[in-house]
Amino acid sequence: MAENIMKDVKKYADMDIDELLAKLSPEELEQLGNMVDPDDSLIPPSERCRTQTKKKPTGPLNRRHLLQFLEKFAREQEDWPEAKPFQTGTKRGKVFVPRVQPKPKQEDDVEVELDIGEDYEKALNTANESELVDLAAILGLHSMLSQDQYHNSVTNRRQRPGTGFDSLVKASMPKPMPMEPDNDTNTHQTAEKVAANDPSLKTLNWNNIKNIRREDFKKLFEGLKKNTNLESLSLANTDLTDSLVKRLVEAVRQNKTLKSLNVESNY
Repeated sequence: MAENIMKDVKKYADMDIDELLAKLSPEELEQLGNMVDPDDSLIPPSERCRTQTKKKPTGPLNRRHLLQFLEKFAREQEDWPEAKPFQTGTKRGKVFVPRVQPKPKQEDDVEVELDIGEDYEKALNTANESELVDLAAILGLHSMLSQDQYHNSVTNRRQRPGTGFDSLVKASMPKPMPMEPDNDTNTHQTAEKVAANDPSLKTLNWNNIKNIRREDFKKLFEGLKKNTNLESLSLANTDLTDSLVKRLVEAVRQNKTLKSLNVESNY
């Protein structure tokens, strides 16, 4: 069955569609057009909506006269018959009543006796609330603690007096932190050391250095190809351009010693 269908399809594969359509009569073309899906997105919008009437136009379109005719026609139409006449303040039809959802039955709390030993039981019975806060932090019950309570427990600091599970959470004032000093690495000298394969240079940090000369980058990447001592290179936020990054990629491919590379940048 499938082979016969494929033979029929192949028979029409080489035929010209325009030639086939030219052989159809106007009635057959109209029937074919009715078979086409009007919502097919592959068909141009101008061809999706076909003329639904065969009447001849009575004259040119006059929008104002058409609106007047529609308004007059709507006024002359009688209202639909209503089973129950309209009255102000009276609800007609069925009134919606939401279904009452049955409340789930709450099971009684089941007490489970745990044998934790006399020593642990004695310690828990005599522990104050601050010690229980430390225990909750050790057990990982973070939702029961504030950030300050958890931080004090992890860093082995004493809890503030009056802090417990039900105590009010107070915001901690942020501590002012000093600004990090600028990176004072000499890019020209360190690039020369990399090119000279200086054995004392194991780590090189150029992070956050502005306005580095292209010649220093080129010197660094060219020396990195044959360098056998440098293990860590940081170039974050140094305004590396695409052309310089290509040189860096080629240097990393040839280098066999580098273990850590940071080239993070938003440039």
